[in-house]
Amino acid sequence: MKKIVLILAIAGLFTVQAAQAQKYGHVNSSEILEEMPGIDSLQIKLQAFQDELRGMYESMMTEYQTKKDKFDREVGTMSSSVRQLREKELSDLANRIQEFQAGAQDDLEDKQYELAKPFQDAIQAAIDKVAKANGYAYIFDTKTLLYYGSGDDITPLVKKELGIK
Repeated sequence: MKKIVLILAIAGLFTVQAAQAQKYGHVNSSEILEEMPGIDSLQIKLQAFQDELRGMYESMMTEYQTKKDKFDREVGTMSSSVRQLREKELSDLANRIQEFQAGAQDDLEDKQYELAKPFQDAIQAAIDKVAKANGYAYIFDTKTLLYYGSGDDITPLVKKELGIK
């Protein structure tokens, strides 16, 4: 029985020492992303896409407003069936505008992901390379940490790996 307790105590001691020997680091990937060469072109492309979506939305809103104004001017002279038809047309157009808004937000997020992915992949590859070269067991991103008191900031090493000054 004493041997089992002694073996467990020794195993626990080795586990604690192994955990203490691991190196931890953190990196600010947002800072790196902002400084990466070519990130300006991503922002320009994203802005152009957003402007295109905004133009489509404004066109739809203009169409709606024009039809609504015409309806308001002519509502007193319309027959019941024509009024119902035009009300349905306005309602359908309003629904299409709402659907477009929801879809446009998703499209914008998808476009942002598509454009940012090569930059994020490059950052991840640099983090992997720096972590392996310097013997880090864990690298945490500071944008997702609420507190980090110890560990090395490898942001400068990753920037150097990516050629960022």
